[in-house]
Amino acid sequence: MPTAKISTKGQLVIPSRLRKALHLRPGDEVDFTLEDQRLVLQRTGRQRARLAHGKFGRPVLVAPENAPRMTTATVNAILDALL
Repeated sequence: MPTAKISTKGQLVIPSRLRKALHLRPGDEVDFTLEDQRLVLQRTGRQRARLAHGKFGRPVLVAPENAPRMTTATVNAILDALL
């Protein structure tokens, strides 16, 4: 299990292996809870879509589990609003 030291400012560096496992990036928010004598860190807020390899090695954007369903009309509406 990785360990870390707390700085004089109370800051803690999350080891990169754990940040990658939780898909944490700079600016992401996390929640802290105490369970007995254990500090638990959980990712909060919206999860980002991730890029995966689909059939034939083509990149595919995969939405988080709780993301609303995107239809062609929804995508077109979003694009229209941006342009």
